[in-house]
Amino acid sequence: MTLLALSILFTVCLLKKTALTPKASSIDLTIAVVGTAPVLAQSPDFHSIELQEIKGDLHRYDAVMIMPDYLKAAAGREYATVYQKAHIPFFFIGSQKSVEPFLDPNLSYEGSISVPNPTFASGMLYDDTHETTWLFGEGIERPNRSEQFQIYHSIFQTIEQRHLTE
Repeated sequence: MTLLALSILFTVCLLKKTALTPKASSIDLTIAVVGTAPVLAQSPDFHSIELQEIKGDLHRYDAVMIMPDYLKAAAGREYATVYQKAHIPFFFIGSQKSVEPFLDPNLSYEGSISVPNPTFASGMLYDDTHETTWLFGEGIERPNRSEQFQIYHSIFQTIEQRHLTE
């Protein structure tokens, strides 16, 4: 009988401990990705899209990430006004450039100046009143996997902060 009581008490304590242990936070974002989405332990809801789809309705997404293989094409003159009128953030993963080649239709990606410090990603958001730009992983020449996770987490936090200020 004593053994049964101790067993029940131990089980109840374990259940209470489990209930009190905070769960890992989920990332409640929907992000369009041009290219291959990053593989992360915790990630938002990634939706794969083609580059030309950024010219369409992006309102169901919280942000757009353009991966390294598409940076040159994303700097094409036909996309310059898209970034300014979409009213959602764009992140250029693996870009060693500022956001200028994406905004200036007269600049090519290759012909634009690289940022002075290495970066892992750059981002921008235009709304009706102002422009916001970001650099992520600044000063890290080649981020390792752990640093990349931290940088992506910073990007997701930036997107979430935008929601809090809307």
